Amino acid sequence: MGSVPIIELKSADPKERGRLYGEAACNTIENTLKIYQDLFGATTGYTWEKIISLIDPYIGKVKVFAPDLIEEVKGIAEGANLSFKDIFAINARSEILFDLNIQVDECSSLAALPESTRNRSTLLAQNWDWHKAIEPCQVILKIAGRNNIPPFITFTEAGQLAKIGMNGSGVGLVVNNLNADQLQTGVPWIFVSRRILESTHLTQAMAYALSTPRAHSMNFLIAHADGEAVDIETSPVENHIIFPDGNTIAHTNHYLHPCLRFKDKESQDSNPSTYIRYHRIQKQLKSMDGNIDIESIQETLKDHFDRPFSVCVHDIQGFFPGLNTLKTCLSIVMDLSARRIFYTQGNPCQNQVETLDLTSFLQNKTH
Repeated sequence: MGSVPIIELKSADPKERGRLYGEAACNTIENTLKIYQDLFGATTGYTWEKIISLIDPYIGKVKVFAPDLIEEVKGIAEGANLSFKDIFAINARSEILFDLNIQVDECSSLAALPESTRNRSTLLAQNWDWHKAIEPCQVILKIAGRNNIPPFITFTEAGQLAKIGMNGSGVGLVVNNLNADQLQTGVPWIFVSRRILESTHLTQAMAYALSTPRAHSMNFLIAHADGEAVDIETSPVENHIIFPDGNTIAHTNHYLHPCLRFKDKESQDSNPSTYIRYHRIQKQLKSMDGNIDIESIQETLKDHFDRPFSVCVHDIQGFFPGLNTLKTCLSIVMDLSARRIFYTQGNPCQNQVETLDLTSFLQNKTH
């Protein structure tokens, strides 16, 4: 087992699956909750009870969108000996921050199609940048296939249902935070990510990103092992579909498509590193076109130009008032064609690369 704990969940019953997850990661989930309680309190001055009171409208939306996932959240809470709303809040942490007008930047992502890669594989990658204290609170979930849902693996924060990952149908997902100047009560993006990773087709995955009434602005970069990728920029009021310009595509934390019905708050941000990071990744991908491989993408994700505001983020101070720093907490490269994942917990320039061969697991469509 590597540095990020792996939790295998085989139950077809959502509440039982959640309970087993909660039991397996109870201490880490409790730590995740404590970090967010401190974070939200320090940034807003609100009590946790006040924060919890904000999530009721989101719960109602998810009950309509994915009642099975509500049951899974209940199970996680039961297994971890925490309240349902505590666990739901961990899954809605972006929406809570956005509701409280706290702007956050997360992540640099990219995809390379077979025409651009040395081994003709479809590669999907991301640096996940977030609050430093959360780094040790990560888990890897391996969730078995059931009925028409393929098996999938996801890297996420303990207590959350999904984030970054790939599935047995060849669908892979990486994500970036966006900041539109619009608010809407809707489905938190973690639940949308879970549905994308449960999709059997790229079209189905796209439909979840496009048609779900979301509460938050999010970028979903979705790729398929058979050699396609699509980037979907979302907001509460408008979506953008972006296909690769050539054989590669990258995204950071600003909208690439013109915004018609809202403004991109990133254009008013005092920390415009998103533009530099995007430029650096695009530059590297273009220079390697036709010869891209796992190692070259890993080097791209180690880029330190303009450090600490670099692709490989190092301890940006004052990200949240009174609370620690922003940094790269996970660096991941997924070979969707070979069903293999290469990842580093923390900054990729400093830590060991670990490998997961998922060929056997992802071939088991049902259990």
